Amino acid sequence: MISTAARLLSAVLILLVIFAATRAIIRALPGDPLNTLIAETGTTIDRNVLNRALRLDEPFLPALMGDLRAALRGDLGTSILSQRPVAPVVAERFVNTLILSSLTLLMGFPISLLLGLLAANHPRSAIDRICTLYGALCAALPAPWIGPLLMLCFSVWLPIFPISGSVFLPALTLALIFSGLWARLIRSRVRESLLNGSARGARARGLPEWRVLFKYGLIPVSGSLLAYLGTQTGHLLAGAFVTEIIFDWRGMGHLLVSSVLRRDYPVIEATAFFSAALCLLGNWWGDFLQNRVTPWKE
Repeated sequence: MISTAARLLSAVLILLVIFAATRAIIRALPGDPLNTLIAETGTTIDRNVLNRALRLDEPFLPALMGDLRAALRGDLGTSILSQRPVAPVVAERFVNTLILSSLTLLMGFPISLLLGLLAANHPRSAIDRICTLYGALCAALPAPWIGPLLMLCFSVWLPIFPISGSVFLPALTLALIFSGLWARLIRSRVRESLLNGSARGARARGLPEWRVLFKYGLIPVSGSLLAYLGTQTGHLLAGAFVTEIIFDWRGMGHLLVSSVLRRDYPVIEATAFFSAALCLLGNWWGDFLQNRVTPWKE
C-alpha cells in the first residue's frame, strides 16, 4: 500500500515538473516569442491579446499556477491559429493515435508471440536463427526507412492502400519494428523458464509439448512480459509520432509537429505534456502488472 502511494506521489510530482517545463518553453526561447510567432505565421491577432492568452504579461509562477488551475478544470487553453479549445483538439488526435497503437499491438504481438515461442522451444534451430535475424533487422531498420518501402510496395507497385490517410500501412510499419524486439524478448524469457526443473518434470510425466510450453514456459514469465509492454508505451508513442508524419496520419505526433512548425504554443504545450503523461502512465501500469500478475502454479 505504501509502495503504491509512493509511486502515485512520485508520478504526480513528475507530471507537475513536466507541466512546468512545457510552460517554460516559450519564456526560454531566444528573443521575443511573440515577434517570432507574428513573423512566421502572419497572424492578425493583436499583440496584446496574444500576450494575455499566453500569460506572458504575468510573472512565471503566477502564470504557471493559473495554467495549472485551468488545466485541472479541463481547460488547456485556446489554439492561437484555429481559435479552438486545445483540449478537444488533443482528444481528437489522441483517438487516432490510440487506434494506430492498438492496431500495431493487434498485428505485432501475435507474430512476436508465435515466433518467440517457436524459437524458445527449438533452440539452435532454423526458426531460432530466423527469430534472431528478424529481431536484429527490426531493431536496425527505422520507421523512416520501412515506411517509404511499404508505400512503394503497397501503394505504388501494388496499389492496395492509399499513400496517406489509411491506418493499415503505419500500423504495419510499427508492428514490424516492435514485433522483432518483442519476439527476441519472449524467446529469451521463455527459454530461461523452460530450463528449470518443473518443465523437465512435466515432460517426464508425458505432458504434451504445447502444454509444457505454455504452462511452464510462458505463464511464469507473463508478469515480466506484460510489464515490458507497459514500459514500451513511450517507445510506441515515439514510433507512432514519426510514422504519423510519414503517412500523414492525423494523430498526436502529426499535431505536435504541425504545431511546432506553425508556432502554436498552447497546442505544443498541451500535446507535449499529454504525451509525457501517457509514457509515465504506461511505465506505472507496467510496474503494476509485474507486481500483480503471479505465475499460475499446478
